[in-house]
Amino acid sequence: YELVLVSMDGTKKVLGQLPPTVYAPRISPDGKRVAFETRDMSGADGPRLWTADLSDVAGRKVLPLVAGAINWAPLWTLDGQRLVFIVSSPDRPDAVYWRRADGSGEAEHLIDTRAAEGWVGGGVQMRFLTLKGNRDYGISLFDMKTQTVTHLVDWPGSAQHSSNMSPDGKWMAYASNETGRYEVWMEPFPRSGARLQLTRDGGSHPMWAPDGRSLYFDRDHQMFQLAVNTQDVTSIGEPTPLPIKGFAQAEYRRQFDLMPDGRQFLVLVPTGR
Repeated sequence: YELVLVSMDGTKKVLGQLPPTVYAPRISPDGKRVAFETRDMSGADGPRLWTADLSDVAGRKVLPLVAGAINWAPLWTLDGQRLVFIVSSPDRPDAVYWRRADGSGEAEHLIDTRAAEGWVGGGVQMRFLTLKGNRDYGISLFDMKTQTVTHLVDWPGSAQHSSNMSPDGKWMAYASNETGRYEVWMEPFPRSGARLQLTRDGGSHPMWAPDGRSLYFDRDHQMFQLAVNTQDVTSIGEPTPLPIKGFAQAEYRRQFDLMPDGRQFLVLVPTGR
């Protein structure tokens, strides 16, 4: 893959090449670094976590492995000092750990669950995924101080994931396949029981623009933009396709990220495209 910055007008800047097993790059809050995993299941150490400066992708550094387990799905803390990630092993439940992003010190256990997705309340609470059986994902909150869990969205027999909070913290967007295919939904936060289906022709992995006036999402390896007026949610417009396409994306975790200034996406593009 090529790790590429793509502007809203489709202009590309190749930052470097990464192995074919790379997955889910995440930009640090200061916009200078990237964390990602490599999913080499045949390697001696299994999937690993890496960090790199965006200015020197070739100089990427591997993080110490939590022994005997797969380490993947990195998420930056809001201060950029730590990475939250999944530790997965056949002989124990999936768990979320965190460690210093420079690899120093020991990794610390946070909660037994599937994957961390983001933050609420300035980092006081962490959004994470739950999993019941096979492919039945839901979204919950973990309070970092009290260690308590609050369930948010979980429609039985379907998957809800890729939650993303609006910049003002008042709305949560997410993907759900409860209709038979993935669509983008949003609802107020804290929850009121109201829900809004924002797309009708498919969509997943929503991300809010920094100004909170629109959402980005992907459909069939293309990015779309949807204007959202949170003061009048009865008037949702039609999505606009953007000239950003051909990037890697699978069903579940988002494989792209948005730069903090909201002007460029970081994507993985198969070499040669």
